[in-house]
Amino acid sequence: GVISEDELFSDYADFKKNYQAFSISDQELEIIAQWPASLKVDVFFGTWCHDSEREVPKLLKLLKANKHITPTLIALDYKKQDPEQSAKNHQVKYTPTIIIYKDSSKTEELGRIIERPRKSLVADINQLLQ
Repeated sequence: GVISEDELFSDYADFKKNYQAFSISDQELEIIAQWPASLKVDVFFGTWCHDSEREVPKLLKLLKANKHITPTLIALDYKKQDPEQSAKNHQVKYTPTIIIYKDSSKTEELGRIIERPRKSLVADINQLLQ
């Protein structure tokens, strides 16, 4: 189910270690700063999933560069389910699945990054915003 970044990092050392090890370029910082404050991000992931361990800490660090964007972290079990049925309602089949929405109503999905970005998280999200 929904988990805070603090809970994630205190309970799962590899996520915290990967977060601390990841660095953002100045160019990426400039791009992220231009993302709209209305942007909403849902992150469906597994603490047991190596793709999640790699991508989720990077995403969290990148989103920190835009203080207006706070992602919703939804931890899934091995069957990719959560108590709120959120993963089922969003047809999540792989972890991580990062869903980008235009605004807080979450009615307009701009797109998804599934398992790993095509180019990079910044490039892929930026492309969704175009």
